[in-house]
Parts: sequence; structure tokens; C-alpha cells
Amino acid sequence: MAYPENNEKNRHEVATKILSGWDREALEAYVRDALVDDYSYAPDIFEETWDDIKDSFEWSEELCESIKKNCPNPGCHCMACEKEDDEKWKTKEALEGRR
Repeated sequence: MAYPENNEKNRHEVATKILSGWDREALEAYVRDALVDDYSYAPDIFEETWDDIKDSFEWSEELCESIKKNCPNPGCHCMACEKEDDEKWKTKEALEGRR
């Protein structure tokens, strides 16, 4: 079967035409499933993108605790620890005031 040349322009057009017929729910489901698959079957993708997304959302307590358990340096700023450090800082500032 003949198909268009595999170049960036044609890939963009094909993807645009396909997606133009999808509703928002279908698109969200596709992206969610693609991310889950990527993270499941290519953990290096998850590890590469984590630093870019870790501060962008509110995460579940369970996810934050799992980071803390795997943190090689308690007290670092791996997100879970940072939240704890921030709470300590706020408490210290409230008790001692800003100097």
C-alpha cells in the first residue's frame, strides 16, 4: 500500500487531520494512556521528564512519600523533602520572626 513520504511536514498533517476528529475526552484518554505506557515500558523517559514536571502539579501524598523513601539524601530538595523543609521554615519564621 502506498503511503506519504515520512517527513516532518507530512507527519504533522496526518496527525492534525486525525486529531481534528477527536473529542477532548478521547484525546485526553489517548495522551494519558501514551504517558502511562511510556513511563511503564521506558522508565528512562519517566526519569528524564520528572524534573520538568515535579513542581508543576499537586501530587498525592502516596507519590510524595514514595519519593521520600527512595531519597538517598534525607533533607535534600527532591520535592517530598522540600515540602517538609518548607513547613519547618514557615514554623521557624512564625516563631522567631523575619530577621
